[in-house]
Amino acid sequence: MEQFPILSLPPEVQGLVVKRVAHNSFVDLFRLRATCKAMRSLADDEDVYASFDLFKYTWRLNGFRLRYLLRRCYAQGNPSTLYIKGVEYFYRRNMYVEGLDLMKRAADAGFERASYTYAMTSKLWDDDGDHFRGFSRDYVAKIGLLVRSSAGSWNWDHNNYFQIRRHVFISTVAPIFYSCPCSPLLEGHWALWDIDNRKAEDMCNRCFWIKEVGLFQRDFKASTGHPNFETWH
Repeated sequence: MEQFPILSLPPEVQGLVVKRVAHNSFVDLFRLRATCKAMRSLADDEDVYASFDLFKYTWRLNGFRLRYLLRRCYAQGNPSTLYIKGVEYFYRRNMYVEGLDLMKRAADAGFERASYTYAMTSKLWDDDGDHFRGFSRDYVAKIGLLVRSSAGSWNWDHNNYFQIRRHVFISTVAPIFYSCPCSPLLEGHWALWDIDNRKAEDMCNRCFWIKEVGLFQRDFKASTGHPNFETWH
């Protein structure tokens, strides 16, 4: 198949193409980078490192190379690295203010995982559900499943405060879900672990949000699968 003559495009358009390639595929970016000096220069641009979504890549660089990439991306305000650091600080290092601020910065930059996690974290810690305004039920269910299924290495390495919040939720909020007559209860067992299978999709909005909060507390990983931030330097 004939290759697209990217060098025939205006320089500013070439830069946009390279950033889009970087956003979608790190492997394709390296292939493009290897084609010529002009593409190598564009691929090494600071804006390209700011556009990476580190959760889209199935590869894993080792040791120094991965930490170098993370460090360069973070230095350019890359939203996915802000999110990685924010989750680590908030959920594993008890640095609540710093972690929440990092997640908010990533969310404000349009990073979807951060928008969901920041909204859910605000709901759990401050009972502030305003950040979910404008989110449809279908969108929350879809992005919530994506966030909760991230390939973190530790499922339960949360701080004590998260564990306390989960126990409070099970004892005080989950019973509301099971007592609400909005939809018949289906077969199931224990309060939190079966909450996604206990009611049909026609449940009321209150029960839907209780279910989503319960799923977050059940499945959210305190690790994003990337090295701890302090090792990036």
